[in-house]
Amino acid sequence: MNANRHRIRFDTKTIDLFWLVGFSAWRSIEVYSPALAITMQSGLTISQALQIDGELTTFERDYKERLQAAASLISATSTDEIAWPPDVPQPQADRDQLADPQDKVAFDLTALALAFALLHEFSHVKLLAEKAQPDTLPEEELACDVWARDFMTAKLAAYAQAHGHTYEEVSQKRAMGLALAATVIHAITPTAAQWGNSEYPPLSDRIQAIVAGFNLPPGSRFWFFAACLLVGIMRQEHRPLDITGRTPQALAEALIAQIR
Repeated sequence: MNANRHRIRFDTKTIDLFWLVGFSAWRSIEVYSPALAITMQSGLTISQALQIDGELTTFERDYKERLQAAASLISATSTDEIAWPPDVPQPQADRDQLADPQDKVAFDLTALALAFALLHEFSHVKLLAEKAQPDTLPEEELACDVWARDFMTAKLAAYAQAHGHTYEEVSQKRAMGLALAATVIHAITPTAAQWGNSEYPPLSDRIQAIVAGFNLPPGSRFWFFAACLLVGIMRQEHRPLDITGRTPQALAEALIAQIR
């Protein structure tokens, strides 16, 4: 996916990739939530809690296999070249055709993540058309992240009232979608660029920019989901998880700091 001053370019493989990463990453909750719950209740580090989760090996193996399929899709010419995970439904436009409520949740969050990506690219188009680009490409990437985030979080109160939800419910779901978008960005960013280069800012700065600004309670499901996603990223990279926290927010913020 990329943009110039006239258009945003993407293809069906782009949509398939978001779908596959989104549905796979949603399962991070079933993989890592037991250890995070133990950490909050006992004061053990996340690493220590993971070691006493007797079922982690099986769940984490399946989780990594799904994400590996997504990694294979990045370098493939088309989706037909990869083995699609049997427990991930095929991409489709009709949410109501999905029988599993978990798949419906993943559908919604994946759609929000894709919307963020398209808005990010639209911001590039806007800056180019207005000749208002920042001085460096990394600055422009962060500016587009912030613009897309602000677009997706504007007028939340009016939307919540119109659809019979509380402001916190809508804000929490948007935040979860943006956390998933950050996970997709991590998946598609080459390892060499994750620390930042002449074109992209450090990935940690992008994650911070995308999920910042949500005034949600410390126990919000958003913080818990974000923490599960971040543990998954750090486990893939074999990074230490000597982190403690008594609330989901404390854990998520400590993980964001650690990923830097």
